[in-house]
Amino acid sequence: MPAVTLVEKSENFLKAVVEDTYPSLLNSLRRVIISELPVMAIDSVAVVTNTSVMYDEMLAHRLGLIPLTTPLQSLPTIEECVSGLVDPAECSTRLTLQINADSDVVVYSEDLTSDRPDVVPVYKDIPIVKLVKGQTIVAEAYAKLGRARDHAKWQAALASYYYYPKVVVKDPACRNVCRDICENLEDAIECSYNKAWTCRDICGDGIELSWERNKYVFWVESYGNYDVDTALREAFRILKVKFRTFSEVLARRVNFK
Repeated sequence: MPAVTLVEKSENFLKAVVEDTYPSLLNSLRRVIISELPVMAIDSVAVVTNTSVMYDEMLAHRLGLIPLTTPLQSLPTIEECVSGLVDPAECSTRLTLQINADSDVVVYSEDLTSDRPDVVPVYKDIPIVKLVKGQTIVAEAYAKLGRARDHAKWQAALASYYYYPKVVVKDPACRNVCRDICENLEDAIECSYNKAWTCRDICGDGIELSWERNKYVFWVESYGNYDVDTALREAFRILKVKFRTFSEVLARRVNFK
């Protein structure tokens, strides 16, 4: 039975020690978090007026990379949106940008106005373009639910893991040599496997390094579209859907033969 020990947690970050599971399962979770989690992102932009020095295409590109809050609990699932089982309007929203510069001004992400109050820029201080007096930008941007496997603008989080290292210090002098790399060589949370490997390269036979089988340090960091708890819940939901679909397809093929 897999066991998880929480090491560090905040709204957008989680680190835990995972035991008694296989790396294939942990890696599947990592890949889902990186490429399958759905978030809202601007996908198309209609530029009505743009007298700034920035080309329309570059303006649209910058708008597309602004992370947006994504209330998964009030949106259809990504499977429903992709398959067309729901009205596309339920999977999208409109944001408008209208700035007339009376003086030199920097246009920020907070200047975007959304039709949905729960889909807004995560960070209000992302600069978009600088305008001088008399310049104008009027644009309509359309955001929709998507996945990072289609474009990086839909990436919701990062995740990774490393094998839980076992370090045996044979030469006490190695502690001083490696102090700038790892304060405590035996602490697997502070001293990751790569750091311990670097220390072993420096000290040679003074450090013995191995790892614990089926034990890992796993971490997840959200970009802020939603918190890390929501990211993990959605990742496990997607994994369950994939496992169920695989089982159904496999059963049909076996019965067919």
